[in-house]
Amino acid sequence: MGGVLVVELTQSSVEPEPADDATLPARAAAAAPVDHSKEPSMSHVRRTTLLMMLGILVTTALAVAHDFWLVPDAFQVAADGELVLRGHTSSAFPTSESAVTPDRVTSARIVGATDEETISALSTQDRSLVLGHRPRTAGQKIVATSVGWRHLKETAASFRKYLVLEGAADALARYDRAGQLPTGAIVRRYAKYAKTAVEVGEGPRAYQREAGQPLEFVPLTDPSDVRSSSELRFRLLFQGQPLAGALVHAGIAPARGKPATADLNLTTSDEGIVSVRVGPAGLWNVRTIHVLPAPAGADADWDVHWATFVFAVE
Repeated sequence: MGGVLVVELTQSSVEPEPADDATLPARAAAAAPVDHSKEPSMSHVRRTTLLMMLGILVTTALAVAHDFWLVPDAFQVAADGELVLRGHTSSAFPTSESAVTPDRVTSARIVGATDEETISALSTQDRSLVLGHRPRTAGQKIVATSVGWRHLKETAASFRKYLVLEGAADALARYDRAGQLPTGAIVRRYAKYAKTAVEVGEGPRAYQREAGQPLEFVPLTDPSDVRSSSELRFRLLFQGQPLAGALVHAGIAPARGKPATADLNLTTSDEGIVSVRVGPAGLWNVRTIHVLPAPAGADADWDVHWATFVFAVE
């Protein structure tokens, strides 16, 4: 494939990892002594087994979906200050399980109200990608980072399972109805795009400027003005056009030592707009995934695009 690294993913390689008893209490119950005099019918067993399998899939979905976020060390710096941001990759916002290496970054930019700058200081620290830059001008800045394609070869069954596990069951149903789902082995490629907004001193607003990412959230209200119990609106763009009917998830980072709260599950309007009613103060994110057949002539059969936007609520 012209120098593209393709990793083969067989059906067995995407089977869920065995969960421990704390994760799946039903499994512990199944290990207890059984009174065969009260043994359930086979149909009941099949139903119970199906429910357990669905539970494993849901649990695995939380473990395998790896979003990419840009988390600033500070959302406000002095006019001559340095911006430091960390690229985090995991399924639990805003933690990071592994660091994206700088060679995978295809674009790292700062977009101001009237200017743009390239971020060239990229490194890794522990499990994070680190971006550093001292902007030339003051004002609000949109920081946008894109991570390039990775390719995987997998079976048709594995692709179906992937769509469910990554929260794209709507795409699975849509392509199934259209008869577009693969019946043989495919190559799937994915790319990730992250954005956030920061303040450098005081100056003009930039929140409505597009970064030109294939899939991106563009705020329609100023993220710096959002307060607890207020609303922040975004337009979701794909290839520069509004993306209607897309599933969007929004959530807050859990407080230290506290469990994560349930995300908001939203759908974009016909104009690609989604309104997020934020709750408590803290670090928030919106995210989505867009799955579609790769364009003709591409080095893959299916494309998967991930997008996130991180903002702070006071």
